[in-house]
Amino acid sequence: MMNRPTISVVIPLYNHEKYIKETLSSVLAQTVRPDEIIVLDDGSSDGGWKIAEQVLSGVSGARVDRQYNQGAHNSINTAIAASRGDLVAVLNSDDSFLPWKIARCLELFHVCPTLDLVFGRVAIIDSDSHVVQQSETTNWLDRSIAFYDRTQHLALSILNENFVTTTSNMVFTRSLWERNGRFQDLRYCHDLDFLLASCRHGTVHFDRDVEHIHYRVHPTNTIKEMLEKVQLEIAAVLASALDCRTLGLGVALTPQEQQLLEEIIHAKGLGAKITSLVPFCKSFDERGVLYRQISGNRKPHFRVANDQLAPAVQPVASRPFRVAIELSAFDRGGLEKVVLDCAVDFKRCGVEPLIISCGRVGHLANIARTHEIETIELPEENREDFYERLLRDRPVDIAMSHFSNVGYPVFRRLGIPNITYIHNIYAMLRGEALDNFIANDAFVNRYISVSQLATDYAVDKLGIAAHKIDTIPNGLIFAEHQYRFENSLVASRADFGIAEDDYLFLNVASYNLHKAHYLMADAMRLILKKRSDIKILCVGNTIHPPHIDQLRTDLVNWGLDKHMLMPGYFEDVASFHKAADAFLLPSLIEGWSIAMNEAMFYEKPMILSRTGGAPQVIENNDTGIIVPNEYGDIGNLNSYVLDSIGYDRRRFETAPYLANAMTNFADNRESWKLKGKFARQKVLHKYGFSDVVQKYIQICRTVIRGSEVQK
Repeated sequence: MMNRPTISVVIPLYNHEKYIKETLSSVLAQTVRPDEIIVLDDGSSDGGWKIAEQVLSGVSGARVDRQYNQGAHNSINTAIAASRGDLVAVLNSDDSFLPWKIARCLELFHVCPTLDLVFGRVAIIDSDSHVVQQSETTNWLDRSIAFYDRTQHLALSILNENFVTTTSNMVFTRSLWERNGRFQDLRYCHDLDFLLASCRHGTVHFDRDVEHIHYRVHPTNTIKEMLEKVQLEIAAVLASALDCRTLGLGVALTPQEQQLLEEIIHAKGLGAKITSLVPFCKSFDERGVLYRQISGNRKPHFRVANDQLAPAVQPVASRPFRVAIELSAFDRGGLEKVVLDCAVDFKRCGVEPLIISCGRVGHLANIARTHEIETIELPEENREDFYERLLRDRPVDIAMSHFSNVGYPVFRRLGIPNITYIHNIYAMLRGEALDNFIANDAFVNRYISVSQLATDYAVDKLGIAAHKIDTIPNGLIFAEHQYRFENSLVASRADFGIAEDDYLFLNVASYNLHKAHYLMADAMRLILKKRSDIKILCVGNTIHPPHIDQLRTDLVNWGLDKHMLMPGYFEDVASFHKAADAFLLPSLIEGWSIAMNEAMFYEKPMILSRTGGAPQVIENNDTGIIVPNEYGDIGNLNSYVLDSIGYDRRRFETAPYLANAMTNFADNRESWKLKGKFARQKVLHKYGFSDVVQKYIQICRTVIRGSEVQK
């Protein structure tokens, strides 16, 4: 691996004369040797340090240091401070690495350069170094990982049970150690605190299917000491992590996750302890002040309750408000589903939504009504008068507009502030539609744009003031997609003429030529000159049948119809994700593709064109490859260029880039599969729907306050 980061192994040693030779031997037996090994003896009373010196004698980059007894956290920090590696692997002096540990972690950091901490599965060994196949500890680990598999929420799962188990299981960047404020002064839970801080300050990856270490369970493990002290430290760590915005877990919690957190705290019997400690908590970065008072390394300085009351952290109270949500129709469709989900989440948060459809209402409107969300269809005649009477009868504090402008004059007359969504790069606008969008800016108090490129286009090409736009990516409802994934079958490749060993790209997008179907065809034409084991499966609904009829005819005439398949629309895309190897979306324009978020959730590496949210979700090839646009910089794009490329062009300058990217994926399947797993972690960490809605609510409150001040 060229130009790999350097890695230091630091080993805090304390009275493990019996085990240190085995521990060090596991480091020296690594398939990739570390660049540095530092053993720090923490005032042991046995001869372990002498054995360490003997084992490491003559080993380049290895040394043994000694200090008076300072405790585990101090030993780890001192050893890390003395080390020089870009990455740090901690190894306790009674544990051991499996032979592939360092090589595996270096591979993960290479594949996903934005990672900050990696850990894997743990194998249990006894005091005689025999692997324990089944015991109380192995059963505990299985239950803990099953909780993670069920929730897919890493921080919550670690709070439930710290299945990372030990600092020996962690490899992390030096910068993360510094951002976390190093290891804290805790006797039993310095690893738990470090993990929660890592979830807050960085990106953490669980190497789910690979064992990394042997963790030794024997009578002198510190965690087997006084239970009361252990619980007190756990309570302090949780009290420090909890806050109203994210509960210290890096992402906002859904109501289901909030309930899980409450159940976790209650099950541990820590509710009263946490409540007692909260008044002593400062900011998260100052948590060391609390830890120094309660650490198992010393006696607590104040009384902590022991009874089992389990109050959750309460959200900050704020005045409820009512929002009118306008859209062009409310029956079926991706945008309409986003509006429904947003309205449901608004209601959960105490915001009262009123959905106003300027066109047909149907399926999704009926679902909204089951959630007690009022949905109104405007009449065809006298709709502006009807609209005004409606809002006088049902006063609202703010209006939000999605691809619809009917209510603008009504909002203006009634003094209702408006937030308008920018759902795409609006290069498709021309003529009257473009003039109307620019003129309607006078009615809009604030915009919410779904991607930075969409924001840049609105500012640079449409003349919208930058200070009026907040950029908030679209989010995903994880529980909904987890349910779909668990309850869907794998689509049969054979049904589509795809071999099991073919490399299959899934394209989930409407059959609209702006989605660059002819570019995909041109790239496939180039690929077929060299190989025939790459296929594209395009799943979507037809927008303009004559265009797609011609496309299908062209694919047959060019001999591509067995390699670029267009079976039409399917409700269940989860089954296709299960069958596919990767996701392909080289669109000419996107806002922030929900299909892209879904692909990340389903662990698919991605090839995306440089539009929409691509630069945010693919960074340094961590989750995929970005290919250039046919039109170059986004500033070159307008409706005429867009239509010319999408509708008229059959050969593309960027086709070789796309073909090379697709070939790269097929040639490096395992590497890209690993990056797909990181894509899932990324979407879970950054793009949760409830977190997005909280941002919407905050912007609404800001706009409402500004409007009230003006009044």
